[in-house]
Amino acid sequence: MVEKRPTKTSWARAVENMLAVILIFAGIAAAGGLIAALAGGFEGWAIVAGIAVIVLFGAGFLAIRDGARRRALETNTVVYAPDNTDQLFDVDPNTGERTPHRE
Repeated sequence: MVEKRPTKTSWARAVENMLAVILIFAGIAAAGGLIAALAGGFEGWAIVAGIAVIVLFGAGFLAIRDGARRRALETNTVVYAPDNTDQLFDVDPNTGERTPHRE
């Protein structure tokens, strides 16, 4: 049985991708704050900034990975059969099983 997943619109995907980029940039900014706190001798703020760097980079990485995984699951590859170029087949990415293409 084929599991139907709700499709997302392009703007929702763009928002998810932009969130991942914002998290990575915020992690870079937090790394700058960490360096400034270490240079200024503020040990407490350095700990806070270090935790922020780890959390922001981790969340950004997981958001990017989740988006890539979702895109890989949504693709439905259509290929030509090598023995007959007039007939299209859909190939299941998990099993490799071919089924005739229906539009």
